[in-house]
Amino acid sequence: MAIMSAASTHPIRQSCGLLLGMALLLHVLPAAAGGFSVLDIGTRKTGMGAVVGRPDDLSAIYHNPAGLILSRGTNLYLNTGLAVPRSSFQLRPWPGSERYIGEPVDSTGYYPEAQPTSAYGVIPMVVASTDLGRDDLVLALGVYVPNATGGSFDASGVARYHLIDSYVIAGYLTGALAYRPHRMLTVAAAASLVHIRLAGQRKFFPVIEGMDLGPLFGGDSTLSISGRDWQGRGTLGLLFTPHPRLSIGATVLTRVDISLEGEIALRSGPDALSQFEFNGTHTTELIFPWVLQAGANIDVLTWLEMGIELRYFLYSQFEEQRTRIDGIDLLDELVAPKDYRDSIHASGGVRVTLPFFPRLELMLGVHYDRTPAPVTTVSLEQPAFNHFGLHSGLRCRLGRLRLGLTYAHFWYLERGTDNSLQQNPPTNFRARATNDIVTLVTELSFDPWRGSR
Repeated sequence: MAIMSAASTHPIRQSCGLLLGMALLLHVLPAAAGGFSVLDIGTRKTGMGAVVGRPDDLSAIYHNPAGLILSRGTNLYLNTGLAVPRSSFQLRPWPGSERYIGEPVDSTGYYPEAQPTSAYGVIPMVVASTDLGRDDLVLALGVYVPNATGGSFDASGVARYHLIDSYVIAGYLTGALAYRPHRMLTVAAAASLVHIRLAGQRKFFPVIEGMDLGPLFGGDSTLSISGRDWQGRGTLGLLFTPHPRLSIGATVLTRVDISLEGEIALRSGPDALSQFEFNGTHTTELIFPWVLQAGANIDVLTWLEMGIELRYFLYSQFEEQRTRIDGIDLLDELVAPKDYRDSIHASGGVRVTLPFFPRLELMLGVHYDRTPAPVTTVSLEQPAFNHFGLHSGLRCRLGRLRLGLTYAHFWYLERGTDNSLQQNPPTNFRARATNDIVTLVTELSFDPWRGSR
C-alpha cells in the first residue's frame, strides 16, 4: 500500500483529504469547545458556566454523573437548545484561482468577504432518572446530541472550491449510576454508545501545480463524502461535599478511537470533455481525547452561589489524521499532520436566589476556550478559534415542574493562516465569527417511592 502525505500532488488525493477535514469541523459553525466537544447543555452550564462542581439537574449525566444524586425521586428532563452562528471569512487568491473565480481582490490581497447562506445547530437532550426509594443510589438513562451542526455556502461563490454544504452529528445513548457511600462523597459511572455521522460537498478545483485540468474535469465538477461510526465511551464522576455550603466535582472521560467509514464520489462537471464519476470508500481515523474536568461551587451567602470549573482536553494525542481509500485508482491512503496541543476550557459564574421569590434563580457566567490547533495546521475547514463567552439564565420551580431559560453569546477571536500551500486549493484565509445559543429546559419531578422511604 502506498502511504502518501497530505502534501502529495495527486489531485484527487488532496481534494478528498481537504473535504474529510472540512466535513469533520464546520467552519460555518465554530461552536465546539476544545475542538470536537460542545458543552452547552443544561441550565447551569449554559446559564452560569459552572456545573461540574454542583450538577443539580439531569444534565449531570453528561457533565458529571455523580451529580445525579442531587436529583431525588423520579425525574424527567428535556433540554432543547438552538445555536445561531454568524461567520465571515476572506480567502487569499492561489495559483490558478483567477481562471475560475472572477471576483476582484482588495487592497489587502483577499477576495471579497464570504458568509454562509445557512448555518444551524440543535442541542437536544432527554433524560429519565429514579432513586428507587433509596437515599444512596440514583439510576439514569439519557439520549442527547451535543453536536448536530450544518451549513452551506453559495454554490457559485468564492468558497465553492472549499465548501458548498456539510453537516456533522454526534449522538449519545448513556446509562449512569450514582452511589453515595458516605454523606460527603458520591461516586458514579456512565457508559455511552456514541454515533457519529457526517457528510460534505464542494467543487473540485481542477488546477494542479499550474496545470489546468479543466477540460478533463470541468470547472464545475463535484466532490462529495460521507462517513459514520459507532463507538463506546466511559465516564467516571465524583462529588465531594465537605460542608453543606461547598461542593467539589471531578470527572474523567475516556478516549474514543473513531473509524469513520463512508463513500467518496467525484463527478465531472457539465463543461468537462466527457461525463464520468469516480466512486470509492474510505475509513478515517480520529480521536475524541481523554478529558479531565474539575469544579467547585460555594454558597457565599444564603442567596448567592459562586462556581468555577476547568476542563482539560488531551488533544496532544491527535498527531495526524489517517484515511484509507478503496475503489479509487492511485489513491490508497491519506496522512494529514495535525500536531494538536492540549486545550482548556475555563469558566465560572454566579447564581442568585431572590429573597422575596426564592423559587426564582438568576444566573450569570463567562468562559474562555483555547483551541488545540496550532497555526501550522489550522485551515479554513478547521479554523479552531480561541473564544470567549457570556452566559445568562433563569430557572423557576412551579410545584413539580422546574423551567430553565438561558442565553449565551460567544465571540471567536479572528484567526487565519498564510502557510497552507500544501492543500489543493490552498486555504490561506482570515476569519471571524460569533454564536448565539438559546436553551429551554423542562424538568418534571415526582416520588412514587415516597411511602417506602
